[in-house]
Amino acid sequence: MQKEWELNLDYASKSRFKRIKKNHKKEFISCFNNLNKIKDLLEEGAKLSELHCRPAFFRSERGGLFRIGESGVRSAKALRLYVYPDGKTKTIYILGIGTKETQQADITAAKTVIKCLA
Repeated sequence: MQKEWELNLDYASKSRFKRIKKNHKKEFISCFNNLNKIKDLLEEGAKLSELHCRPAFFRSERGGLFRIGESGVRSAKALRLYVYPDGKTKTIYILGIGTKETQQADITAAKTVIKCLA
């Protein structure tokens, strides 16, 4: 049996997650449901290279960074959950969450953390 993947929230801004959850609860829940789907696929043995764009809510931002979007929410605010799956340690680092408006700053911040982790 494969080792289960762990989630790590050490690098996530707790106040930002709290604010996003308060303002966009359905989208927030959807992003984390989708994160669990990715975690399940990885635990079943799927490779990250196989998951790129499949499922559609999972996209590469290059450099090991992936974003997970919401799905199935009517009139949703486009949220992005930024994660770094580390295959060596079987850890999914949750690095941030944001909207289309904060996307570039979110990606830059997440990639800075990845450099420290890699």
